[in-house]
Amino acid sequence: MDTCTADIGTKCTPHLSFEAERRETAGRSTSSTPSEVRPLRVELTDWLDGVVRRAKEKYLEQRVQEEKLIEEEALKSRVGSQFCRELFEWLEGIDVRFNSRFGVHVLSVSVVGTDGDRSLQVLARPVRAQERIAILNYRKETKSVVLNLSSDGRATPTEEIRLVLGADSEALAEISGDQYTPEQLGRKIVEDLLA
Repeated sequence: MDTCTADIGTKCTPHLSFEAERRETAGRSTSSTPSEVRPLRVELTDWLDGVVRRAKEKYLEQRVQEEKLIEEEALKSRVGSQFCRELFEWLEGIDVRFNSRFGVHVLSVSVVGTDGDRSLQVLARPVRAQERIAILNYRKETKSVVLNLSSDGRATPTEEIRLVLGADSEALAEISGDQYTPEQLGRKIVEDLLA
């Protein structure tokens, strides 16, 4: 409560507290007319528009490239999965046809896992004393097929087969610069096992 220290009979004006005084002064100094505010808003808008325009001009090409890369990676992922599905289906179907034509059980194909993490093993036993195995694993994160070959227990170096986009946006396997469709890669694997 504000106190008044005056003689009796004189009119007393209460002292304002510090906080009330500060509010009163602040209210006077910040009050402005609409015409004073308008140029600040226009100036801020002009500045912001200029910064946005310059940033768009500077980064537009990079943003377009980033968008293309994201779209290309999504496409590679879709067609890479499709490539492996077709490759694995082709290899699964070839063993029965090969064995029936050869007359003896020579090829055996088994698939393990689901679409995103699938592996396939092809066992070739052209004669009882000779066994060759090809194991294929699809790596979704690298969009590649890993091929491990072994012959009579001796493994050859692991080969990572890159999947690339062809002219018609289909996935192709790339080995030493040569490109293969799923069926062509399947044929190459079978021929390598029986060589």
